[in-house]
Amino acid sequence: MKHYKLWSALIASIALFLAPLAQASGVKNHRPDNQALAAKYRPVLMERFLKYTTQDSQSDNDQDITPEQIETAKKLFAEIQTFGFATKLTEHYYIYVEIPSNVTHPTPVLGFSSHYDTTPDIAGKNIKANVIKKYDGQPIVLKNGHVLDFNTDPYLKQMVGKTIVTSDGTTMLSGDDKAGVSIMVTLLQTLKENPNIKHGKLQIVITPNEDVGRSADYIEETPYRPDLAFDFDGKVNGEVTVANFNAEKVIYRVKGVNGHQSHAAENGYRNAWKPACELGAICAKEEWLPNNSTGTQGYAELHHMNMVDGKMSEAELDFRLRSFKQSEIDAWKDYAQQKADSIAKKYDVQIERQVFKQYQNVAENIHPKAGALAQRACERAGVTPTFKTERDGTTASMLMLKLGRGAYTIFTGQQNAHNFTEWLSEEDMFKSYWVALNMIDEAAAMREPDQVATQARSHAEDYIRPGAR
Repeated sequence: MKHYKLWSALIASIALFLAPLAQASGVKNHRPDNQALAAKYRPVLMERFLKYTTQDSQSDNDQDITPEQIETAKKLFAEIQTFGFATKLTEHYYIYVEIPSNVTHPTPVLGFSSHYDTTPDIAGKNIKANVIKKYDGQPIVLKNGHVLDFNTDPYLKQMVGKTIVTSDGTTMLSGDDKAGVSIMVTLLQTLKENPNIKHGKLQIVITPNEDVGRSADYIEETPYRPDLAFDFDGKVNGEVTVANFNAEKVIYRVKGVNGHQSHAAENGYRNAWKPACELGAICAKEEWLPNNSTGTQGYAELHHMNMVDGKMSEAELDFRLRSFKQSEIDAWKDYAQQKADSIAKKYDVQIERQVFKQYQNVAENIHPKAGALAQRACERAGVTPTFKTERDGTTASMLMLKLGRGAYTIFTGQQNAHNFTEWLSEEDMFKSYWVALNMIDEAAAMREPDQVATQARSHAEDYIRPGAR
């Protein structure tokens, strides 16, 4: 009996020693269960979103920043300041929040971003959100003849019995990206009111002017330089954008010589438009046109041609280049420059070039563990992640251009952006907030120094090769 008790005590001691290790082997067991915590803030999140939709914050292609954006930024800044974290409103109205780590081991810096501006492409003043609880699956008739149904929006089928929010049909809803901003601010409130949550260093930035392609123009005014970065500006439940186009604009300017055409042989007149048309045709081949581009194929388009300052003797060609691989864009530029040099010599004209980088593929420099972290955070929230590529640009891709570090874009529930029929899935927005909470836990458990960003590698090939998920 004495030996039995001795062995029992030994086995019990071993079991107590192994228990933490067993828990550590399973993601769901060794992280906090955030379900109850997330559920507590679900009504707060929804209330905040509805409040934000009433704030006009449209950006403008022709203004550095609009008065409406400035007013919105000041209101957001004042609200976030009440949480007591180090918060900055920059000269160009970026809102930056930094929260120091409360764990003792070194972790990568986790960054979240979103944007508070809304598109100038559609009416955005006096938004009247329409909350539909327990959606019954019937067509939703909005004002001005706009209708939402399963034909126009198949995803609505998954919303039966759930809460959705629409506009009244006379304006946008502004879920793009008031949903993301609501998630960010509610997350900050959660961290303030629950100081027991373990986290590494956290950086959050909320930007203006995303919907006019300028969300990163003045990002250097902030210290936003995370190792692991995620942008909350996506669509349906589970979608995680892990790659996007590289985008560049190339301007060629053909300079001819003024003179009377009838005496061109004697006066040195040089027509600018013949060489310009030849350059345009040879550098925008039919097989390169966007009409023939799908999936992960890029394109090279002659977007438009202009006279320069009304001068017939100067022609300007505006090319738009898109590709998931920067090497393809670089190859096109080499090819185009060879042709431009040849045409300039042939017609005895000057041809000058300007290159404007617009955004970059986030997959070309991303933290090596970003995908795994996103997957675990989603699964712990009951979400099946779907990794996808985007034939477009995002806030993350604009930040990538300026900071040289990629970020994945996380779903927020917004649908039909830039449209009178824009709507939001309340459940998807809530799940996105829950995922963000989980990301904080996951990043806090990673024992990596801040310098890990220097180890980031290209994931472009993982997502743009045929058959990639």
